[in-house]
Amino acid sequence: MDFITLTVLTSGIAWTITYAALAYRGFKDKSFGMPMIPLALNIAWEIVFSFIYVPAGDGGMKTVIHTIWAVLDTFIVITFLMYGYKYFEKQYKISKAVFYFSSLFAFVTSMLIMLLGGPFLKDLMPYFKGEMFETAKFIAYFQNLVISASMVSMFYSRRSIEGQSFTIAWSKWLGTSMTVGISYLFWEHPTNWYFMGVIIGATFILDVWYMILIYRQLQQEGINPWKRF
Repeated sequence: MDFITLTVLTSGIAWTITYAALAYRGFKDKSFGMPMIPLALNIAWEIVFSFIYVPAGDGGMKTVIHTIWAVLDTFIVITFLMYGYKYFEKQYKISKAVFYFSSLFAFVTSMLIMLLGGPFLKDLMPYFKGEMFETAKFIAYFQNLVISASMVSMFYSRRSIEGQSFTIAWSKWLGTSMTVGISYLFWEHPTNWYFMGVIIGATFILDVWYMILIYRQLQQEGINPWKRF
């Protein structure tokens, strides 16, 4: 197994743990663990780049991983739709109709971004060498930055660990900032990596920040961070 395959597999396992824990905690706590915008972008990315623009040349490993992610993400979406309104009503004083309309708008728009963004970037930039999955990875790096920033913001908004766990925090950090980041910076693109290095570095910092916040909150609430899935 070469280095790139190992990092893809490690990232896939780590993110699978993240999604499984998000779904579990959502149903367990009657809450949701991923904010609306990154959740909409996330499931759209997985659907589009698993079933429409299928990755090639990896023996199907990426497709299998992305399909698992899409299934788990579907459960996270269900927790958002089932339990999300109470948070939006409390914070924004909106009706259920506005909540569901804004959710529908976010999911449809995200799907269109992924469907149209991949071909647009592939043909626009020689950097991607005409390969669709190169554009998918490019989009995913920015998307992960949005997820990380949104989850830190969500914690400060809630000031609780509803729908959250340290398992979610550390596995997200491992799946994105370590395995994928190291693969990109030091193996796939050892030169001319500075722009993406900023994106990956910012994501790393936010993920560590989020881990610290969740760990401390769990300790304050008398919960062992390592035993909460």
